[in-house]
Amino acid sequence: MTDNQLRFTLPFFFFFLVMISLTNAQTGIVKGVVRDSLGKPLDAVTIAIKGSQVSVLSNSSGYYELEVPAGKITLYYYQIGIDPEEIPLEIANGETRVVNRKLKTTSFQMGTVKVEAVRNRELMIVKIDPRAAGIIANPSGNFESIIKTLPGVTSNNELSSTYSVRGGNYDENLVYVNGIEIYRPFLVRSGQQEGLSFINSDLVASIAFSAGGFSAIYGDKLSSVLDIKYKRPTAFSGSAYASFLGGGMHLEGINKKKSISYLLGVRQKSNQFLLKNLDTRGEYKPSFTDIQSMVTLKLSNRTELTMLGNYSRNRYEVNPLNRETEFGNINEALKFTVFFEGKEVDRYSATQGAISLLHQPDSNIQIRLTTGLFYTKEQEYFDIIGAYRLDELEKDLGSSGFGEVAFNRGVGAFLNHARNDLDALVY
Repeated sequence: MTDNQLRFTLPFFFFFLVMISLTNAQTGIVKGVVRDSLGKPLDAVTIAIKGSQVSVLSNSSGYYELEVPAGKITLYYYQIGIDPEEIPLEIANGETRVVNRKLKTTSFQMGTVKVEAVRNRELMIVKIDPRAAGIIANPSGNFESIIKTLPGVTSNNELSSTYSVRGGNYDENLVYVNGIEIYRPFLVRSGQQEGLSFINSDLVASIAFSAGGFSAIYGDKLSSVLDIKYKRPTAFSGSAYASFLGGGMHLEGINKKKSISYLLGVRQKSNQFLLKNLDTRGEYKPSFTDIQSMVTLKLSNRTELTMLGNYSRNRYEVNPLNRETEFGNINEALKFTVFFEGKEVDRYSATQGAISLLHQPDSNIQIRLTTGLFYTKEQEYFDIIGAYRLDELEKDLGSSGFGEVAFNRGVGAFLNHARNDLDALVY
């Protein structure tokens, strides 16, 4: 570096050293303890320099310590529930100032407080999304499969729409569609005979279910209530589906004046592919058909008339051949074999119609008059002869005939015969 460069650089170098030393030296310390009016230390009080972002919080003992610039400053003390306070100070370079403060607590008189709440009186009612009916996979295809997933609800047959709630009987569950009570066949004994449930999932708008504690408006059965509301169409639309188990379609629409709306649903089901996998081998011929319609007439802004109609035809025929069941444990393995001869023919035809008049004088009052009729004609005819044998299986792991019949324990026979006819009319 030349002499000229040194003469030019050194003054600036000393100038920066002086500025840095002056900047570092022009600070002071303010510390102290903050207390309330009773002399108790205050925790988390903010002590800040007014006009800057420099601040600190007091600790649990009320102590604080803050580095401040030298000169005139204003300290600001504040906390929720405490009257804020400003303290002007003049701090010299390198000075440590002790500033203890006693702050006043804030108190004020609140006005009248009015607490309001809206309580849902149907706390025991569970709302269910109707779209879940198409998501849950089930062999029956019945709408009630959603209900069986809820707490307290059980079912011992996945082919049936019946369910038990909290240990109650299968017939202790109420079902309503748009305020109209729904009935089911009386003589059905098993899920494979039952076929389609009443509720058509293509027509459903909302689902409410209660496992007890429901309103008296639903009646006096003990276990549960399933309240279904069918759609209110706003435009013409429809849908259709088909599978190896059956198919169906639905139409909905409304007239130009928005005074008449309608729903129509048709379903056909045959679950013989499923029944072939039952323990009882045989020739199954099930056929289930269901037609539903609902028409709503808007008589005025406060009055409407709803007409619901349903026809269901269930046919179930079976020619059982044989059945094999193995049970027991490794110490006693048994096999039960039955050979059948005969036939069972079941026929259930049901018709239900209802008219419901709803009048709503104001937003808090609904008056409903419902008249309905349910007619069912049911037949159960079967003559089935069965011959059975109970065998013990070979349980020796080293034997070449392991798992085969070792010897017979007994044989027997039985006859199942019935001619059950039922005509029922409920209105």
